[in-house]
This record gives sequence, structure tokens and C-alpha cells, in this order.
Amino acid sequence: MATKLSYKEATGVIEFTLKDDGVFHYSLQHSPRALAGLVSALEGIKPEDIKSIVVENPIDLSSLGKETVMDLKLTLNSGKIMNIELQTYMDSFWRPRAILYLCRAYDSLKEGEDYSKLKQTMHYCITDQNLFPENPEFYARYRLLNIKNHRSYSDMLGTNVLQLNHAELATQEDIDNGLLYWTKLFMAKTWEEMQALMLEHEEIEEVADLILELNTDNQAKEILEGQRRYREQLATEYATGVLETQEKYEAIIEKKDMEFNAIIEDKDAEIADKDAEIADKNAEIADKDAMIAKLLAENEELKKKK
Repeated sequence: MATKLSYKEATGVIEFTLKDDGVFHYSLQHSPRALAGLVSALEGIKPEDIKSIVVENPIDLSSLGKETVMDLKLTLNSGKIMNIELQTYMDSFWRPRAILYLCRAYDSLKEGEDYSKLKQTMHYCITDQNLFPENPEFYARYRLLNIKNHRSYSDMLGTNVLQLNHAELATQEDIDNGLLYWTKLFMAKTWEEMQALMLEHEEIEEVADLILELNTDNQAKEILEGQRRYREQLATEYATGVLETQEKYEAIIEKKDMEFNAIIEDKDAEIADKDAEIADKNAEIADKDAMIAKLLAENEELKKKK
């Protein structure tokens, strides 16, 4: 029987890290202790407060398509819906899409059920992109609030954003809750980094072995590579569309600028002609004034002689 590989013997670069949404979903789905650790960190609660976590959308890697959405939908303690999303590609519609997912998850009633069956629903976005570049934050919580006095309208809906690229902004509360640790886990690029992190939480070593399993199984790697290429293609098409639009409008703006500059040049020439005409008139008036002055002077001389 072949010896099962362990992450402890692995070395070098991790090809498919925990930031890959397929690896994330599969690993957390098959590691209850790791899933409880992440949920407790995101919720700011103790692991012992977690009585049950149900994965509502378990996946089977062999049946996944390259365009499959990998959000992890959970029910916590039978009373709260959690939708956890990994966002590692540029998306101009990130915020409206997240709101749509949140509302869909909240609308969990079956036909005939009353509103008392609705569950508190939260959307969690884990990303290495900038949500608000002008106001970066490590872990942000957004809720329905009165914009004047900040009074809560309802705690039934909300979205939290963990920005992996702003670990330097983590508060002591974030560190105590374990969010900084999980950020390092998501960002780990080598097996040596992963091994060092597992020393801090040996109880979730199984997630490291699951990541290794996916990185060494040829079928799993083929599926993950297909998904990565698909997302990279979408990102490339998006960037290409932006560049083409930019080039198109830059050409239009350049043409308009040239037309505007031509109009300005014509107006400047017209003004220059008017200025020259005024200058000629002024010179003519000056000549007449000089002539008048000369005649007056001559007239005075004649008076004196008489």
C-alpha cells in the first residue's frame, strides 16, 4: 500500500493555494475543524460556541465545470446563513453582485412558509483586491443603518469584507479572533510557510494535507487548472474591453480636441485681425491728432504775428 503523502514532507511552491476557490471550498468542506476555525474567526466567536455547521452546497471536484461558482454556503447553529466568497480577480460589479448573492441567500423560504422562518444572513468576501482604495481596511462590517443617527434598521442582513492585502491594518481584536492567522494561511505560497503556520494550530493540519492532495492528484490539478485559465481569460477579456473602450474614446476625445483647437486658432486669428485693424485706426487717429495739434500751433503763430 502506498504511503499517504504529508504536507510535512512537501517543499517548494504551492501551485494551487487556499486562495484558489476550488481548493478553498473542497478543503474547508472536508475539514470540519478548519471550517469551524475560519467561521469563529469571521464571526468573532469562540470555537466552542459553534454547535453545528452544515455545508449547504457541497462540491465534488470530478463533476465541476470551469465556470462553476465556488462560494461556500453554510448554516451556523441551525439559525444563521453564511455565504463565504473568495474574490481574487478584478470585477467592476463586485459590490452589486455581492448584494445579489446576499439577498438570494436570505430568501430561503419555501412556498407557504411564514416570515418567522427567515434566518439572519451574512455575506463574507475574502479578497486580495481593494474594495475602497481611498479608505483601506483589513476587516470591514457593513449593515443596514440610519444614515443620520446610525441606528440599526435590522441585523438580519449584512456583509463583511476581509482584505488579505491589508494585513498591516489588522486590529488587536482581529488578531485575537484569528483573522490575521487565516490571512497568512490564505497568502502562504510555499510548503515551508504552510508548515510554520501549522505549528501554531496543529488541530487543523488536515487542511494542509487536503491542499497537498489536490496539488498532487492529476485529475484534480487538471480541473483546477481549467478553472484558473477560465478566470484568467475572463479577467483578460475584461481588461481588453477596458483598453479597447479607452482607446476608442481617447481617439474621439483627441479628434474633438483637434476640432476645438482649430476653432480656437481661427478665433485667435480673427481677434489678431481685429487688433491689427484697431491698431491701424488708433494710428490714423494719432496722425489726425498730430495734424490738428500742428494746425493749432500754426494758428497761434499767425495770431502772434498779427
